[in-house]
Amino acid sequence: MSAALSLGTDGYEVLDLHSQTIAGAARYRSAGRGITMPEPGRTKVPYWVTSTAEGRKAVEELAARKVDIVKIWVDDRDGKYKKLTPEIYGAIIDEAHKRRLQVIAHIFELEDAKGLIRAGIDAFAHGIRDKDIDDEVVTMFKQRPNLVLTPNLPDRGVKADISWLRASLPEDEFKKLEAANTDRPKVQALYGIQARNLAKLNAAGVRIVLGTDGNRPWGPHEEMLDMVMAGMTPMQVIVAATRNSAEFLRLADAGTLEAGKSADFIVLDANPLDDITNTRRISAVILRGTAVDRTQPVR
Repeated sequence: MSAALSLGTDGYEVLDLHSQTIAGAARYRSAGRGITMPEPGRTKVPYWVTSTAEGRKAVEELAARKVDIVKIWVDDRDGKYKKLTPEIYGAIIDEAHKRRLQVIAHIFELEDAKGLIRAGIDAFAHGIRDKDIDDEVVTMFKQRPNLVLTPNLPDRGVKADISWLRASLPEDEFKKLEAANTDRPKVQALYGIQARNLAKLNAAGVRIVLGTDGNRPWGPHEEMLDMVMAGMTPMQVIVAATRNSAEFLRLADAGTLEAGKSADFIVLDANPLDDITNTRRISAVILRGTAVDRTQPVR
């Protein structure tokens, strides 16, 4: 029943896995190489573009590699680099749409979000993080009912009970996590901005999906709790993680439990509508109608 949104760009080659079925494995969707302005000193995996022509060429190459989505960065990284200009990201979005590809943007600032919405962006890979949103951006979202928000909320910066992870991790790894499990006021303030913005957009009926920058197997479980703590109901979070995510990824046979769809779901020992952390109490995982052997290590 679930669908996961992966936005990483660490791999250069994009494999065409759409027609393949790998026993016991999830389906993969990829953004391939992202697109940004030159960022010397950072990874060169993304395309570094400085003109509309280079931006369009990058999209052309991505389409040839059969990516599922185009990712762009519109972020100066605390003033270290130049951002993609409206002219360049407008050309990228236009070229992607000509090729029936959606574009998702990594952003930080409110004004960049507004510019991207005007340019026809399909989704945001983070919420607005520099300040509380204004009425104008809420209205802009509401005027685009298909515009998607992937909150990718940051760490809440509070000491939490992480004992539920102990059985799944080597003891030394668990101890490292516990050592970093402290109250951090600055992190709390950053989370607060994004949480308030998520609450406002959720209240406005914006389409929200689940994605996480956690880069940990349990990251989605943390993200779901963070979304509830930001004001979403458990049911809204579950819909974001399942139906909405599948629709955004254009997975017609996933996201809901219906006749004719793939039997991909989890069985829980407790009701997540009572407490969203009950998604962690997994009794069984069913993938394409077959129970996954959870005693085997992930390879």
